[in-house]
Amino acid sequence: MENNQKYYSMTVGAAYALLESYKDSSMVVPAATGKKSTSCPLLMIPVELRVKIYRLVLKASGFRLLVGNQSFSVYNEDTPIWDSRAQDALLMPPIAGFLALLSVNKQIHSEAMPEFYHENHFQFTDMGAMKRFLKNIGAERRKHVRNVSVYYDNLSAAAAGAKLLTESDTLQKLTLTITATQDAAGHFTINSSRRKFSTLTQVPGFAAMKRLRGVQELAFNPRLEHAVVDAFLRPIITQPKSTRVVRKTKKTAKRKSSDHETPTAKKSKSG
Repeated sequence: MENNQKYYSMTVGAAYALLESYKDSSMVVPAATGKKSTSCPLLMIPVELRVKIYRLVLKASGFRLLVGNQSFSVYNEDTPIWDSRAQDALLMPPIAGFLALLSVNKQIHSEAMPEFYHENHFQFTDMGAMKRFLKNIGAERRKHVRNVSVYYDNLSAAAAGAKLLTESDTLQKLTLTITATQDAAGHFTINSSRRKFSTLTQVPGFAAMKRLRGVQELAFNPRLEHAVVDAFLRPIITQPKSTRVVRKTKKTAKRKSSDHETPTAKKSKSG
């Protein structure tokens, strides 16, 4: 390879088989000491390959993870979110078993945890379900969520749920199932709610979502009227994330300049 770069390729099945072999070998009791080995063979391979294994093992490939008032279930990724309610969800192993890799040790947890949230597509039954999930996983995990689909129902939880979503540093895909209409008087109605909003900024959660940046894909249920929401959000949240530049103030610059002066120079100024 050029520049001494190494490239690794592995299938999902191979990743699982490798982990199983490591699990078995780590449980072997050496005859000489009679003590269980505490080393982790997985940590002996290059970190680039470990991260690839994490992605293969922790991603529900081809599926969306449904989060709502029930245990984790999945839908085929090829089935649009707006059609999934009419289909039976597919059962998946208990989430504790699915995430067992994260409990091996602290180093593997710190390396693998972001990949679970990076790689998976999370579908929420309403804004309340999204709020609970994002709150329960904590700030560190929230910032790694990349792909979210949500039914924009349960407006009472929408503001808090949207605010938590804005804490994701890496959100790239957002799919909203929402109906938004504007009457002759210019008032907006969301879904079947009787509430009327004079501006879309007043809709719970919309002001928070406008703080999102760097969203690469924004999608809506094409069967529902959503043009006003699309026009409200898309021009803002699809903008690239800004790079913060720390500007030196005159006071700071003056202080730093003074710090580099010699004692003689400072004395002459004071005199």
